[in-house]
Amino acid sequence: MFHQDLDLTSRNGHDFTSANREYFDKVADKYDDPPQSLKPAQRLAQSIQRAYPFNEESTTLLDFACGTGLMSRQLAPHCKSILGIDISQGMVDKYNTRVHNQGIPPEDMRALCIDLKGEEGELDGSKFDVVLCAMAYHHLPFPQETTKRLTFFVKPGGTLLVTDYQAENDDAAFPNAHADIVPHKTGFKEEQMKEMFDRAGLDAFSLEKIISAKMHGHGVKIFLAKGEKPSLSM
Repeated sequence: MFHQDLDLTSRNGHDFTSANREYFDKVADKYDDPPQSLKPAQRLAQSIQRAYPFNEESTTLLDFACGTGLMSRQLAPHCKSILGIDISQGMVDKYNTRVHNQGIPPEDMRALCIDLKGEEGELDGSKFDVVLCAMAYHHLPFPQETTKRLTFFVKPGGTLLVTDYQAENDDAAFPNAHADIVPHKTGFKEEQMKEMFDRAGLDAFSLEKIISAKMHGHGVKIFLAKGEKPSLSM
């Protein structure tokens, strides 16, 4: 049975979406400063590259909740084009400034500030070989609905990839930190991710634990979940 509390409009009247937008707007300028964030991103990118046959001449990537582009920059050498999406204008501005400063054409890599609905006409009707959401699901008040929306932007035969914290018990990855922006403090169980992917119409679900780390004084595990959108019938 699906865990109904995974989709949360609010908790005690708290608007997580607005709180996340405000928080990440405030921290955008310094978000890339901690050097310790680079190594986990590199390890995540290595696992993501093993999960999908990226081709620098053809692969199109949608990086959802892209932030300042940390994961986009790791995967850029392996993609033809990358479009980042985030609800924080501050993070999007930082993303695009770095892309511009590196001399990368916007048609190859850029970010937009938009709250995707998964509707016809969005993003000029574009669909992508890979849609990625890295380490953001625990921030989302509507992970089940978001999974459906992200699947909308996957090409037939394409892949949805999600990384986040694995919940193996009731221990919270965020026991006290960021309570106003993290509705899913324990992360997600494998069966929860599978049900979300199944309900979105994705096939060939798989989930692997890819990183073990320490956070807030206790061990956490990070998973990579994968699902494939069925190809169009002949």
